[in-house]
Amino acid sequence: MDFSSVQGKVAIVTGASRGIGKAIAEVFAENGMKVVCAARSLDQGQSVVNNIVSKGADAIFVQTDCSNAQQIKALVDAAIAHYGRLDGFVSNAGMGMGGTPLHEYEMADYNRIFSLNSEGVFAGMKYGAEAIFKSKSDGGFLINVASVAGLMPQSGQALYTATKFGVIGMTRVAAMDYAKYGITVNAICPGYTRTSIFGDAADAAMSFFEKDCPSGRMGDPRECAYLALFLASDMARYISGAAIPVDGALSAGHKSVTTWKHPELITGEALSSRSTIAAIMEDSKGAAIVNRYLPGFADNEQVKQAYGMTFQALAPMLGLPENVMNAMLEELDQL
Repeated sequence: MDFSSVQGKVAIVTGASRGIGKAIAEVFAENGMKVVCAARSLDQGQSVVNNIVSKGADAIFVQTDCSNAQQIKALVDAAIAHYGRLDGFVSNAGMGMGGTPLHEYEMADYNRIFSLNSEGVFAGMKYGAEAIFKSKSDGGFLINVASVAGLMPQSGQALYTATKFGVIGMTRVAAMDYAKYGITVNAICPGYTRTSIFGDAADAAMSFFEKDCPSGRMGDPRECAYLALFLASDMARYISGAAIPVDGALSAGHKSVTTWKHPELITGEALSSRSTIAAIMEDSKGAAIVNRYLPGFADNEQVKQAYGMTFQALAPMLGLPENVMNAMLEELDQL
């Protein structure tokens, strides 16, 4: 994995004072990019830049309200004034708003979230693209941090979801607009990621997010940052117009109840009465033991519905005397 192609590239990262934006700025800098960090918080943003510079990398901070298009234009101008060029723009600044039925949002809520999550991203793409063209960048890129909500609508998230669908739509159209000019345009779609967007969510809420995700955990901001680094590199020059989830399979589909027939693949345990019925019946020695105690078991179609269970769980339901059941389980445990 050679990321030398990004060295010396100049990139703007909005919302760089914390969370995913901070992680992207740090990962870019660690790989030799010159990073213009933008955020509303002067103290937090400057702290990120100070940390980057202390490690020998190159970065500056420009205080910016990314819901204000003119401030984004000024941000781009500041980057050009300092570094003389621009190769990439990462529109990461955004806000969450959810947990409410659509009719309970106020018009002020609509204006507030769209000014940052939609208009702010548009301004970043517009002024960023213009500067990249003027810089005659070889390997220019636009990266928008959208959300899994832009791929998979979520209840109570009408406004947030609408903004993220819009970001992905703008990403795909711009990718077509700029493809023949060598500028890639992609969207990163984080799932549940441990950032300040969750605010002071209760432990129970955080536990829900972890359980709701097929991977059983929340993401780390750097997992999105590594994708951003790849998309900024020459290894991704043929990737454009993509909306890539970083979500632990959250947007892959709806979860259902699934039972492993062969859990020993991950537990490393030998076959025993704790193994699934399917695993035992597919083993000739195991099947022979079962057939002695339960003649005709393998041919019972109804029983096959329970092949995801274990004999320890199923045996009492079969009406076997306890001593017979224990003898069978003991033999299975000796496999």
